[in-house]
Amino acid sequence: MKLQSFTSFIVLITLSAAIFCACKKNNDAKTNLQVTGITPDSGRYSTIVTITGTGFSTNAPENQVKFNGKDAVVQTATPSQLTVVVPKGAGTGPLSITVGNKSTTGPSFSYILTVTVSTLAESATLFAYGLATDDQGNIYNYGPIGNITKITQEEEVSSFAQEMSGYGGFGITADTHQNIYASASDSCYIFKITPEGVVSTLAGDGRHGFADGQTGLAKFNSPMGIAADTSGNIYVADFGNNRIRKITPAGAVSTLAGDGVRGFADGTDSSAHFYSPFGIAVDGQGNVYVADRDNNRIRKITSAGVVSTLAGDGVQGFADGAGSSACFNSPLGIAVDGQGNVYVADFGNNRIRKITSAGVVSTLAGDGTAGSTDGPGSSAKFYNPTGVAVDGQGNIYVADYAHGIRKIIQE
Repeated sequence: MKLQSFTSFIVLITLSAAIFCACKKNNDAKTNLQVTGITPDSGRYSTIVTITGTGFSTNAPENQVKFNGKDAVVQTATPSQLTVVVPKGAGTGPLSITVGNKSTTGPSFSYILTVTVSTLAESATLFAYGLATDDQGNIYNYGPIGNITKITQEEEVSSFAQEMSGYGGFGITADTHQNIYASASDSCYIFKITPEGVVSTLAGDGRHGFADGQTGLAKFNSPMGIAADTSGNIYVADFGNNRIRKITPAGAVSTLAGDGVRGFADGTDSSAHFYSPFGIAVDGQGNVYVADRDNNRIRKITSAGVVSTLAGDGVQGFADGAGSSACFNSPLGIAVDGQGNVYVADFGNNRIRKITSAGVVSTLAGDGTAGSTDGPGSSAKFYNPTGVAVDGQGNIYVADYAHGIRKIIQE
């Protein structure tokens, strides 16, 4: 009897434990993963945000929190509350949480960008004009007399392709093979420079004029901005001809857009008008962006040659806003990052402007007063910025004319 009683006791304990575990699992299954609030709902990187809700794991690393797709570090965790650190470059958008096989989204977090301006190389070292970056993080400055300066990631400054000096230039760009291309605005040549510094003529006959054709048969008229796409095609803002030209890797020159008449008109191919196009950039999809200087507009050209206005109302002035509600004052240099944001050296406004892919314009850095002050973007000063470039990490470089190369970090 004692053995039977002991056996029954063991069976009872086992059944009780099983029932307890089953109940716990059912209760856990009924605990939904959800977010009921975030505090604060806006901030800069490294801001501590408290997330309230249900279904969180008490083991902090088991809660995977993302701000607009960017991973955040979870510091503390209870079933109903998490504290997390806002990651750099989080952007504005909803946060998401994953715990095990459960996922949910929460309220939108508004990311406040931290913009800091510093001086990379002063005018005592070089006279800044056009800018480009290559895939290795090197920076190239094309001076007004044609001298090219190279700045490494270690901020070592040296002369590059010294025989270019004297041709007079502005535009400079790099392709995916670290070849450098330069537009000599005074002599109307388009040059190609290998990574070893060997210079050759890609297009142009050295005389002001207009002609499409192969290599030495083509003519340009004060070519300014220059940009390369991922296929090795080169695009030129042909300032004096009021056209946008395209050069294939084999040196064949054609007109992408513009009919040569000074003015303003959107449209396709030769139905479009430009007025002293200056800066030019190409995104990863092959869209071409033009700083149309005397139209005070930023234009966009598809690979099919369809021209539209991304931003600017044509009036010389200053205003942030969307599309045609924004104003520019002689925009010169232009660059585009991997997310499709366009950056403009707004020469007359002494500011660096940022345009989203939707055409919303804001001021990235500069208070509008001429000067050379470093610091937070809103209090920094520029003096007639001419060129702008973006590296692979999203850092912005500005040719600040007589004040050297400035660097803008967005975090």
